[in-house]
This record gives sequence, structure tokens and C-alpha cells, in this order.
Amino acid sequence: MIACDLTAERVGLPGGGSALPYRWNGEDVLVRDDAETVLKCIALLGDGDGDKSGEFIPMFFADWREAYAACDYDADDFGRLIEEAVWDVCGLDLRGDRPHEEPLWDPVEDAAIIRTSLRAAYGIDWDELRGVISFAEFVALVGGVPRDTPLGTAIHYRNPKTRPKPAKKGANRGEIEEWDRLHRALALKGRSSRGAKEGTSDAAMRDAFAALKRAAR
Repeated sequence: MIACDLTAERVGLPGGGSALPYRWNGEDVLVRDDAETVLKCIALLGDGDGDKSGEFIPMFFADWREAYAACDYDADDFGRLIEEAVWDVCGLDLRGDRPHEEPLWDPVEDAAIIRTSLRAAYGIDWDELRGVISFAEFVALVGGVPRDTPLGTAIHYRNPKTRPKPAKKGANRGEIEEWDRLHRALALKGRSSRGAKEGTSDAAMRDAFAALKRAAR
């Protein structure tokens, strides 16, 4: 995913939200990057319920016709643009072969504690900011919440690297048992923050991508 760049020139859009100039074939294609829109795109692609291309393409690009023109009206190149831009802006792997780690938070399952934790950690009202900040900024804020927030606690106990190492003669057995209990209690149940889990959802994502390419023809 594209990191936050202090020199990036985000473009405000007339209907609200923002777009990021995405370089493709020597031209700038405006891709929606505000957190609210990208989260909607992730939810749409992770749905797997029918062909979503008609909704996704105009939602993801500020002007999908200009994006298609930047591909010289070539459907295959438009498909590659979608594939690369979705990975760079949304962090979603439509190709299915990019390395990534298991997610520690999910925008749907953790919606309530994300709101609470952003308010507790930064004084941020999510409803006021979601159409203003970029998705990359949102991810950075979520990843930086303190351990003593609800989301910070969940992330800590979902991360297997934080499990205490056994001490000699089982001196910290109780601590380990408590970690294991919270690890199970706070585990993600379904979706993932990268938009899909292995198996069925990955297949749905690939089907969605195929539909997007068909829609460009």
C-alpha cells in the first residue's frame, strides 16, 4: 500500500472526498483515496455477492473514463491498472500472490472499538474525519493506537508475537493462560483488514477482478 507522503498532492473532489494522482502510462489517473471511499471499496470487493464492477469502477476512480483512456482503451491494460491501483491504494491483493501477514484488525468486526479508540487516543470523531483523511493515514492511526485502548488491547492479544515465553518451572503459567484466553476471546471471526481471507473469499475476489476486466471491454 502507498505510504503517507507529505509531498503528495491530494485532490479535493466536488462531491466530497479526495483523490490521489496515480501514475499510469505516463499520465496521472485520479484514484479515490479518502478513507470512507476506500473502506466502501474494500467492503464491496470482499462481498463476493455477484458482479460488483458497475459499482466499484466509478467509486474507485474519480473519472473512470479518463482512467480507461490512460490505458488507450485497452481492456487488459485497464485490468492491470485496477490490479495495481487496488493494491497500492487499498492494500487488496486481487492477483492472489503478494506476500502479506495475517491481519490483526478488521474495519467491519472492529468498527465500534476503532471509533472508540480513535476518540480516546487522538480525540478524533470518525464521522467528521472519514471523508477527509486518506486511507493510508487511517491505517497509520489505527496501527498507532496505544495498548490501553480497546483496539490496542485487541491487536496486542491477536498478535502471536506478544505471547509470553514460558519461564522456568512454569513460573508464569497463569500469565500465559490468561494471554491464551484473551487471544481466543478477541480473535477475528471472519473478514480480514486486507479484504479477504484464504479460500472462498479469495476466490470471490478473483471473480470480482475478472468481472472488472470484463466491464472494461
